[in-house]
Amino acid sequence: GVNCATTYPVHRITCNTRKQQYAGESSRPPHDRPTEHPRHATHPETTSNRDEAMAAHHRQHHNGVTPNSSPEPSITESNTTLQKVHEAYYIFNEKPETNDKEECKLPQRYLVN
Repeated sequence: GVNCATTYPVHRITCNTRKQQYAGESSRPPHDRPTEHPRHATHPETTSNRDEAMAAHHRQHHNGVTPNSSPEPSITESNTTLQKVHEAYYIFNEKPETNDKEECKLPQRYLVN
C-alpha cells in the first residue's frame, strides 16, 4: 500500500472542475509530489512554477480561483524503469488532458508498440 514511507509513486491528479487528469511519477514519497501540484496551481505565475503542467492548466482554465483537485496514487514501484513504464502506459492509454504534449512523448520511449 501507499504510506508516507512509500517511494516511487505513480500518481494521478483530477481537476474536479473540468474532470481533466494529470499523470506523473516521482522518486519522492507520495505526500511530497502530489502536494506540489496544487501549489503550482495556486501560484502559477511564480518563476519556478510557470512551466509545470498544473500551473499551465490553472492559468488557462481557472486563473484566480482556488484549485479544486484530487491527488490519487495509482501504483507504487521500487524499480525506476518500471515506474516509468507504468507512467508511460497510463499516459499512452488514457491520454490525460493536463499533461503537456512533450511530457506525454517522453515516457513512451519505455513502451514497445
